[in-house]
Amino acid sequence: MRSLHFPSSLRAPSFLALLAIFAVAVASTGCDSRFEDVNDNPNEPKEVTPNLLLPDIIRGSVNTSVNTAHTTGNLVLQYTAKVSFATEIDRYNWAGVGYWQPLYGDLRNVEDMIQIAQERDQPQYEGVGLVLKSWIFSMLTNAYGDVPYSESVAVQEGIETPKYDRQEAIYRGMLADLRRANELLTPGSGSIQGDILYDGDLMKWKKLANSLRLRLLMRLSEKDISLNLDGDEVSVRDAFQSITSAPETAPVFTSNDDNAALEYLDSRPNEWPRHTSRIGTFRTFRLSETLTDTLKHFDDPRLSVFGDPTAASVEDGSPKFVGVPNGLTNDASDGFNGGRDFQSGLNFTRYYDEPDAAKGLIMTYAEVLFLKAEAAERGWISSDAQTHYREAVKASFEQYGQSTPPGYFGQAGVSYPTNNSAQARERIGTQKWIALFYTGLEGWFNWRRTGIPDIDPSVENVNGDEIPVRFRYPESEQSLNADNYQAALDRQGPNSINTEMWLLE
Repeated sequence: MRSLHFPSSLRAPSFLALLAIFAVAVASTGCDSRFEDVNDNPNEPKEVTPNLLLPDIIRGSVNTSVNTAHTTGNLVLQYTAKVSFATEIDRYNWAGVGYWQPLYGDLRNVEDMIQIAQERDQPQYEGVGLVLKSWIFSMLTNAYGDVPYSESVAVQEGIETPKYDRQEAIYRGMLADLRRANELLTPGSGSIQGDILYDGDLMKWKKLANSLRLRLLMRLSEKDISLNLDGDEVSVRDAFQSITSAPETAPVFTSNDDNAALEYLDSRPNEWPRHTSRIGTFRTFRLSETLTDTLKHFDDPRLSVFGDPTAASVEDGSPKFVGVPNGLTNDASDGFNGGRDFQSGLNFTRYYDEPDAAKGLIMTYAEVLFLKAEAAERGWISSDAQTHYREAVKASFEQYGQSTPPGYFGQAGVSYPTNNSAQARERIGTQKWIALFYTGLEGWFNWRRTGIPDIDPSVENVNGDEIPVRFRYPESEQSLNADNYQAALDRQGPNSINTEMWLLE
């Protein structure tokens, strides 16, 4: 900024003289509003609009999903293992584990965005808000069970202790909101600013809305309930089919270009969130033996995308991957296979060193195809399950810039059995597990429903050889919302990581 230079006669007047001049100016102008106009700070807007709320909502919720995947989800589903110190989460000591506070913080902004959009007649922002609301609530209810939903952000209405809604009601609400979003997100509904996920592409948001509907409906695959669809009560199967059979009115992802994957940048606050963590902590996460051995058995090139070969093998000129068993004690994990130099860690460049190498995954085209494959295998839809399965695997390879290896689908454990439905579902589930790497907690949520892949509890766990199936409610709820907290326990059972929620009953 260039400095101003005054004649010497006007330079550096006394403080009292300046004060006198200012007093005269104020007296002559009184309360002239032009003073406020001139002194408005453009970086502090007086009116909040949806486009100002949207980027922080997307960034905040996706980053929470990424961080929770790193610290908990990747461990419990044995994508990664913990070594050296603080291995307790890998051993199922889940005290304090969860993402309650940050997600409810994001939901307050989502509700504000929806309300403002309604007041301004901006259906495009309302539709996007409903998509984000449903996705965030799906993370909450899938992790905790019954949670505050209908009254969750009703402080303005005087509700400071919101009730916990039943999980079934929450699912009905999420599905209804996503249907509404599909209706609102039309080409003529207006442009979107502040969209760091899809750069204002309404059709991609519309596809995400319907793809999330498929995910939620499949989550209900074991529940014998009916859903309201255009005034009629229909089965979960028929609701799923109504989407897949109507690509013009209810489009879903059709390529990796549609992936809901937040692209990070090389500067704050838009960096891959693990890039800002301590390097020493990052290096205590290793590839799990379970994932490593599976990918090595299939000669799967995604192994080199997810992880790095051992430092010792690289130095020897013969790179190889060695995973670590989940749940070892600090000493045992640190010394496994001869120590850190002989263990494979996460891909250091992709998941730590480069701030924009990885993406924050909400949902992918590969997952949509796996959902269709399972639906076809269940007889929900009439399309070919094997075709969807093979396309899903290929989409996952392409997502990571890999080509499907020749003969990949001919291998035992990968080839699709057309005359054995149980085995076919096992193939679908195993490949879906691989494809959901670092996609929030989706791998865990899907495993709880299907039991695929067949993984053993971590070896030195402190949970009676049981793999956790939920997060515990935060301790603050016991004191700040005691009555509603207790009502949720009365319905569900103890506040334990082993208590099955409605979805799992």
